[in-house]
Amino acid sequence: MAKFNSHIKSLKIVLKPAMPMFEGGTKVGDSQGKYAQFVDGKFETQDEEIIAKLESLPTFNVDFWKASDEPEKTKEPEVGGDLQKHTKKELQAMAEEKGIQLDGSETKDRLIELL
Repeated sequence: MAKFNSHIKSLKIVLKPAMPMFEGGTKVGDSQGKYAQFVDGKFETQDEEIIAKLESLPTFNVDFWKASDEPEKTKEPEVGGDLQKHTKKELQAMAEEKGIQLDGSETKDRLIELL
């Protein structure tokens, strides 16, 4: 299953246009085209032919892109990093996540020390 996302919520990509059908020189209808219709900026398919066609288009990675199957990783708070750039409130939240008991009177420098 391939998933694609787009910044255009209702993007419709023509993979194969509808073609008129003629019988005896008279138009009798249209053959159905093939489309990739994005709904709320998302499109899913299992068809390898459609996946290859979408990836070969010049607007691939511009108007739409292949979505990652991995869940988005939340940023881990850094311990050894530069803690000075964080606010006191952020440092308090990081300390609570680590199970460090706080009484609320700690200074920013003390919080950095504890972390």
